[in-house]
Amino acid sequence: MSQTYAADGEEQARIGGVLLMAVSILAGILVIAGLVYAAGTGGRHKAALAAAGCEPNLSPSGLPCTTVQMLTSQYVATITPALQQLNTGAAAYTANERRHLAAAESALTAIVASEHALDSRLAGFLFPPAAAPAATALVQASQALAELTAEQARSSSLTQLRSFNPRVQAASAAVQTEMNLLRKDLEVPPTASQEP
Repeated sequence: MSQTYAADGEEQARIGGVLLMAVSILAGILVIAGLVYAAGTGGRHKAALAAAGCEPNLSPSGLPCTTVQMLTSQYVATITPALQQLNTGAAAYTANERRHLAAAESALTAIVASEHALDSRLAGFLFPPAAAPAATALVQASQALAELTAEQARSSSLTQLRSFNPRVQAASAAVQTEMNLLRKDLEVPPTASQEP
């Protein structure tokens, strides 16, 4: 009788060993398959984003999907308040540049504050790498315009004040050109080399 139990024990040990080995092999295969799958996650993620019209490196807001249109819209929403203030200040300056020095200077001081607000908004916006050089150029042009406008605001006469107008107009045109270039850069989808 004890031989029968011994044979059954050996048989069970053999079966247990085979099962243990089979489970170990299966676990190893699953681990390897998981690693292979995980290695391809980035590519699948990019493919899914591309299928949805998303640009992976245009996600400064932390959103998983940012389209070129969404980024451009965020940019416009960021700068619009400062641009509206600039337009209001420019209208006030134009209304007073020929007849009231203090009012014209006050309008110019408001314009300088709006230009600084625009610079701050631009500095706080996370541009994609492809648009960063244009953004830097815009901030530099805007800062140069703010310095010139601040100098104009310190004029001691209406004639001196108006003498700045051609230079301010040229500097304003440079800012507008840089804004247009930046907007174009934001509207261009990134190339494959710019992908993260």
